[in-house]
Amino acid sequence: MFPKPQTPGLRTAESGISLVELMIAMTLGLFVIGAMTAIFINNSQSRRELDKAAQQLENGRYAIQILRDEISMAGYYDAMASIASPPSTTASPCSTDVTVWKSSMDVAIEGVNSGSFPCLATARAGTGMLFVQRASTAIAAPASLQPNLAYLQVSLCGDEYVSAVADKPFRVKLGTDPFDLQKIDCTTTNHAPIRQYIRRVLFIDRNNVAGDGIPTLKRADFRPEALSATNPNVQALVEGIEDLQFEYAIDTNGDGSPDAFSETPAANQLVNIVGVRVWLIARATDPTPGYDASTKTFQLGSKAALTPNDAFKRHVFNTYIELIHPVGRRTK
Repeated sequence: MFPKPQTPGLRTAESGISLVELMIAMTLGLFVIGAMTAIFINNSQSRRELDKAAQQLENGRYAIQILRDEISMAGYYDAMASIASPPSTTASPCSTDVTVWKSSMDVAIEGVNSGSFPCLATARAGTGMLFVQRASTAIAAPASLQPNLAYLQVSLCGDEYVSAVADKPFRVKLGTDPFDLQKIDCTTTNHAPIRQYIRRVLFIDRNNVAGDGIPTLKRADFRPEALSATNPNVQALVEGIEDLQFEYAIDTNGDGSPDAFSETPAANQLVNIVGVRVWLIARATDPTPGYDASTKTFQLGSKAALTPNDAFKRHVFNTYIELIHPVGRRTK
């Protein structure tokens, strides 16, 4: 068999595509790539916004939990059933004298909604600050006591409650002082637990709000020594917390239940605070492109409503927290 001769001038089936066909294919491909890119960008932006919203809500909830832990434990003094002292009118948050600390233990909480404590001038203007004092829930080993910290020891021995010694039946002293109060068996070598005495302020630092700074909830722990650049010991807790406001529940008849609420309790009402109503604003850490916060209004208690002029999303949290231990001493 011989191959069939081909006719000159005829195109074969293997011929390529034309330039027009190639340009059409490239154009269609660019359309597909553009559409896929737009979908990817939109999905990425949506994902970022969801992440920011989740972080904002988580920061707000975490801040509320921190405040709940601190406020509910305010006034915890180990086994003390009562505080035998004349009613105090201030907890003296800026005092470094442990004698003053001991004499004002009946004020578990003291706060401001505007202004600041003189010894903590870095707080953001117009935001709330809350001072709490209590004993640590952890027992300190006698060998671990530090000279620049204060500690509480409460006697469990009934004989020591009728002793003429001035610092019985409980002591608030420096770590260098003796702690030899006894347990329930009244054995001189069997000492009652020793706990660190905590005095701290929860506040929003103004230094985190300037420029592009992120507003941050912080904690300042005070120590019984001269105030300096390193004292109080300030720690950042939760970022994105922009404002705090407090309202105090006051027990006027001694039954442990709130009878009145006030954002500015009188000095003689501080010892009767049995709960705190908390408002806070959690702000996103990054702005949202195209978002106009000026269309939103945020209200914290009786404070003037906030109408921001930026692109940050915000959320208001509100809760009521009972002071467990002052209430418990009143209801026994």
